[in-house]
Amino acid sequence: MSKILIDIDSDFKKRVSKRSMKDCIISSVKCGALNNFDESVSLSITSNEKLKELNGSFLGKNETTDVLAFPFNSNWKEGKLTDKNFDNYQNLKHLGDIFISFPKIKDQAKTFKTGIQLELNIILAHGVLHLLGYDHKNKKMRQKMFIKTVEIIKHLKLDHIKAKLSLESR
Repeated sequence: MSKILIDIDSDFKKRVSKRSMKDCIISSVKCGALNNFDESVSLSITSNEKLKELNGSFLGKNETTDVLAFPFNSNWKEGKLTDKNFDNYQNLKHLGDIFISFPKIKDQAKTFKTGIQLELNIILAHGVLHLLGYDHKNKKMRQKMFIKTVEIIKHLKLDHIKAKLSLESR
């Protein structure tokens, strides 16, 4: 990866390790991408309000969510770069932007009994997979994304069993 840009709102800086987030992004790309590439990723860990605003502006949903991923390149499909013909609007050096609501992570960590660090890695891995063209529109696609997420958590040497159980209950 050429560059990983991480912005953490000041309210959450003491609770989030930039090193851990970088490791998760790198592992997610290693496990999720079937093509080699040299693109950057940006991550913003922010508030419920910011996620609600972005969700409303871009997806027309007036509600907060845990993660939003905005790919800069629509030519990724389940980890494969499908077309190398790009138009002027696609930035070949930037995979995309991920926004995570830290308050939502805290709530989900309690609900799913994962702890904040594991929950944050599960959700970040999910966001990176979206940038790589994975989705959960149907059962087959959901299963692929589920398996990849657990693989990423295992690669990070985190509690992949707890992550798997947690993901199965969602």
